[in-house]
Amino acid sequence: MSTTVGVSAFALWTPGGVWTNAAPVPGAPGPELASWPEAPALAQVHPRARRPHTQAVALVQLAHQLFSARAGATGGVPPAPPSREVDLLLGTVTGCAAADLDFLEGLKTRGEGFGSPSTFVYTLATAAPAEVALALGLRGALATVTAGGISGLASVARAAAHIAAGRSRACLCGGAELARLGSRRASGASEQDILALFLLEAMPEGAPWPQVQRWEVGFAPSERTAPECSPPAALLSLATAVARAGTEGTAQVVSGSSHEGHWARLSLASPGSR
Repeated sequence: MSTTVGVSAFALWTPGGVWTNAAPVPGAPGPELASWPEAPALAQVHPRARRPHTQAVALVQLAHQLFSARAGATGGVPPAPPSREVDLLLGTVTGCAAADLDFLEGLKTRGEGFGSPSTFVYTLATAAPAEVALALGLRGALATVTAGGISGLASVARAAAHIAAGRSRACLCGGAELARLGSRRASGASEQDILALFLLEAMPEGAPWPQVQRWEVGFAPSERTAPECSPPAALLSLATAVARAGTEGTAQVVSGSSHEGHWARLSLASPGSR
């Protein structure tokens, strides 16, 4: 018998602001990313010779905001899982493009022998998520996945499958698309920067969370099984569906495909559904 999977908390950042456990309202600005109050702990991770890249800082801030909301939840909500048992799996198309551009700009400005070591360490797609794990004490598995425009949906589907099979108790998943250096873009793959994090957990009886009931992913380049979508559109659709499943009590389906042929489909149900 598989484990029931629930979405216990989620948080999004877009250039328009931050939303926690709520879908963004079109045209309505949200609050800014809250500063992380435990900055000295972050300083211990980073020696004075290193400076965290802006992408990593933003991810840490948003993840901290999500976990703070999860810890403060009331109304029959079970205790939050220990951080050492939380996996981290993020989908991304742009990956470390912003850090790559930052490093290359430094080479152009200072010369080929003077690249910034503090920026170079972020030229891997797993570098920014690793900072989240270090800063917040997550000790589970860590990986990034890319599947074109539905990379974020694919990460949620994979996380749900791991939890349902008993391979994981909880997983921080979603998508991270930051490809901007000042006013310049490092990648044209995404027309809008977005960070979207979803905390999936093994769902105990009576937990008031929307459920991830079914998940499917595949690759069919010659056959479109779902409409093509961009990473921001896919992640915003998922956040809206999770919010509606939780507040309206209605079943939701989110699906999409990428230009390359990747596709994903997630079915969400209201709390208490079986």
